[in-house]
Amino acid sequence: MEILKYVDQLEEIVDTATKVPFSSKVMVNVDEIFEVIDLIRENLPQELKEAQYALLEKDRMIAEAQAKAERELDNARKEARAMVADHEIVRHAQIEADAIMERANQVALEVREGARSYANDILYQIENSLDKALYTVKKSRDEIRLNTNKKPSPAQRGAKEE
Repeated sequence: MEILKYVDQLEEIVDTATKVPFSSKVMVNVDEIFEVIDLIRENLPQELKEAQYALLEKDRMIAEAQAKAERELDNARKEARAMVADHEIVRHAQIEADAIMERANQVALEVREGARSYANDILYQIENSLDKALYTVKKSRDEIRLNTNKKPSPAQRGAKEE
């Protein structure tokens, strides 16, 4: 995974940075850090891009359903006005207009529910991916902290020299 490679680069930058005397702080090249952060952003998981697309698609589907419902509503109104000639025709037109409206509302509702469900599924997948990525980042940070705070004892240094 590319992101882990860039996290390793960040770790290396911190590990090789100049230490600030009498503290556990280091001085790093900010431009170098930001370059690696930009690379991480560029290589974020495809799921994030898919989630953005899913949200846009959901909005498009809802707008399309609403437009269709409006068209059907307008058609029903026009049809109802044209049938005013006779009481029986008017009654029939009202029934049909109501049925068309009911169908249009039902279609719009189904499209909205489907879009929400789809978006929820994609966001759930993204949440899981981000949880995994966050776990990896936290683990890397913990390793950095452990390696920074761990200093070999004199016995260990002597064993390494032999």
